[in-house]
Amino acid sequence: MSALKLATRRSLLRCTAAAVAIMVSGVANETTASAQDLTKIRITVDYRLYGANAPMWYAQASGLFKEAGIDAIVDGSSGSGEAITRVASGAYDVAYADIGTLAEFWTHNPSKAPKLVMVVLDRSAQSIVSLKKANITKMSDLVGHKIGTGQADATARLFPAVLKINNVPIDKLQILPLEQRLRDAMLLRGDVDAVIGFDSAILFNLAGQNVGLNDTNVLYYADNGFNFYGNGLLVSRDLIEKNPDLVKRLASAVAKAWIASIKNPKATIDALTKRDSMANGQLEMRRLQWILDRNVITADTRKEGIGYLNPEKMDRGLKTLASGFGFKTTPTVTDLYDQRFLPPLSERILPSK
Repeated sequence: MSALKLATRRSLLRCTAAAVAIMVSGVANETTASAQDLTKIRITVDYRLYGANAPMWYAQASGLFKEAGIDAIVDGSSGSGEAITRVASGAYDVAYADIGTLAEFWTHNPSKAPKLVMVVLDRSAQSIVSLKKANITKMSDLVGHKIGTGQADATARLFPAVLKINNVPIDKLQILPLEQRLRDAMLLRGDVDAVIGFDSAILFNLAGQNVGLNDTNVLYYADNGFNFYGNGLLVSRDLIEKNPDLVKRLASAVAKAWIASIKNPKATIDALTKRDSMANGQLEMRRLQWILDRNVITADTRKEGIGYLNPEKMDRGLKTLASGFGFKTTPTVTDLYDQRFLPPLSERILPSK
């Protein structure tokens, strides 16, 4: 090869290498810029991450939050009470937590209480679960029994109000506050006669111990005077004030995650088991499907989409809470709910059957 051809070839190779370097650098810079463009937020859910709240993690794992310009940390908690307090304190920006507990928190801290921006559970999953042998089939049957409750979860905090609605004297029950991780085991051992919490948590925890659904009795708050919403997306006032556009994108991503979970619950549970290798995928799939079928997919959401809030239903529930808790001031719908952030129906519509 001539010296001229050799020099020309070397020159071409240098130019090609330089071009590749520029392209790689450009991609790296674009990736870095893209990562820098993501806004970090902290989200706390109502309990440990499990099937019933798995779509909140799926929004992050699937890239839905990233598409919305969000990089989220999603953590569990001991219950809705703790989750709401975390947001009010500024430790977290967002909570997926119980709306009734939010109302109770508002009465003590109206200026710090997070705002509801979207309902997720159209029907409350709060319930009282007992084994058949206890023969607890109605609220009055609780009298004289030992009842295991959580310490910070929504169902425990609302239990006295539901008893009052049903004229069941609380001093006629023996109430034992328990750590949630011990609650269902104590029911199985007979240390308590009934436990309270989300049906999807208790029933499938029991199923993991070979207790069938037919071996239990379930009393739902919704069927005993408290037909109210369950969990929703709660956002700090500070985030709403400083970055309302981010809150809109957040609500949109969460709505899409729940719709995606209805269409393909397996993908949601796969994301959960990748995060937590100890999770029982089959059990958590059943748990998620239970919540979707009973608490997310209802006649109202079939018509109006996930996130729909009926002001009359909300108002009735708040008045019931006020009576049960003895609120000095009853919050209004607008005290708790900021409707500006509800995504368009096209993003919330449920898939056809």
